[in-house]
Amino acid sequence: MEPFAPIAVGLFLAVANQKIIEYFSAPVRKEWPDLNLWWLLYLALATGAAIAWFGNLNLFRGYLDHDLLGRVLSCILVGGGSSLIHDVFDKGASV
Repeated sequence: MEPFAPIAVGLFLAVANQKIIEYFSAPVRKEWPDLNLWWLLYLALATGAAIAWFGNLNLFRGYLDHDLLGRVLSCILVGGGSSLIHDVFDKGASV
């Protein structure tokens, strides 16, 4: 397996999670345009974390020795979205 394959999988899962949340929230936004949907961020975090956890994703396998910590951080990143993953690994590589 190539070294960047887990990052690509993480990005794909993050985008898929984001699109699923957008798909289900679009009718709500259309029906009630003034409704405050602040909680969608937390729903996306929860669903993304579940997808990453059950997908056994560890984006930090080459960086951290502790597998459980890598999986938990991966869950947070996938739930946070593709831009969060990009920010962490792009800016982390330049440090």
